[in-house]
Amino acid sequence: MAMSFDRNQYLRELETIVNIDSGSRNPAGTREVAAFLEEKYRQQGFLTELVSVGPEVGPVLVATNAQDEPIDLLFIGHTDTVFLDGEASRRPFKIEGERLYGPGVYDMKGCSLLTAYLLENLPGKLKQSLNICVIHNPDEEISSFYSREVIIEKAKMSKFAFVMEPSSADGSMIKERKGIEKLKIHFKGRPSHAGDAPQEGRSAINELAHWIVRMNTLIDYDAGVSVNAGTIQGGSVPNVVPEHAQMELDYRYSNPADVTAFFDMLEELQSHATEMEIGINIEVIGKRPPMVDVPGAKALRSVFEDVGKQIDTFVSFKKSGGVSDANFTTSVGVPTVCSIGLIGGAFHTDHEYVELDSIVQRLDLLTAVIADRSRRKMFCESTDRLSIM
Repeated sequence: MAMSFDRNQYLRELETIVNIDSGSRNPAGTREVAAFLEEKYRQQGFLTELVSVGPEVGPVLVATNAQDEPIDLLFIGHTDTVFLDGEASRRPFKIEGERLYGPGVYDMKGCSLLTAYLLENLPGKLKQSLNICVIHNPDEEISSFYSREVIIEKAKMSKFAFVMEPSSADGSMIKERKGIEKLKIHFKGRPSHAGDAPQEGRSAINELAHWIVRMNTLIDYDAGVSVNAGTIQGGSVPNVVPEHAQMELDYRYSNPADVTAFFDMLEELQSHATEMEIGINIEVIGKRPPMVDVPGAKALRSVFEDVGKQIDTFVSFKKSGGVSDANFTTSVGVPTVCSIGLIGGAFHTDHEYVELDSIVQRLDLLTAVIADRSRRKMFCESTDRLSIM
């Protein structure tokens, strides 16, 4: 039991950060949340740094309790939400019954704050025996486009990673996630009158439609491959062959080898566009490799399952079609568990919530897991993987 945990203080501090607008494109907001968390770690004696990753987003908070390498345990969370400015004042943090509400309370401000409290409540000797690093990035909701290099750099030095994303409504955690390629594709054709001279035009919309039809041939739900043209725009009026069209494409896959087929298809389609005299501009707007089951991950999950039984806490792992920063840690071979944070639901909606009793439950579970792994000397295992990075 997390005996020294002050729930009322945690809730007051959670209210403070939930009531800060911190959408991914709000650098000031994510900086304010990062600064709040930074002070929590400083009070514990952690060395902290706010790492700038560009003017478009806020800084990455990096906190460590030692400068030695390798890192025994890497914690990852994020300070951004999906919500626009004004959302926090429209529906501020509140407690109703046994649930907490507010923008980002579940995904994942409650979990980010929980990380600081978890480390604060670790027994002193246990914490001193471990090299711990914590990352809170400002752009997870936009594919960690700016911060991914910081995450990968720290992951390469790490033995294990805990990605503190929220758990599912039933408390289950994540062992594997799909990879993603997300593109914005612009098509430029040649306009002409659709009645008098249609043969002189080159339809951007026709080419876009061809791309969708061909891309959809890659779909194999049983193999974990999906394609979705999520947005399309194009044309101006019905009697003009459209000069411009645009779509945003989402390709997801479970097996790292399946991304090759996607890029082969892109190459084929670009050749087709050239033949049709259509100009193409492709912008990568999201990209993560799949979170895969690397060596050591199964043993790590077994610790969670064993400890869960000992303290009578439900522990279950499942696969997810969504992505997180765990996709980056496993890409460099780090045994990782994801979505081990607070229990709740309805993330990315205006009725997002956290189950109040999951706060202490998760503190107890994670504290017991870290202590158990230390007893098993899992942190002292071979670092051959690290030596070849």
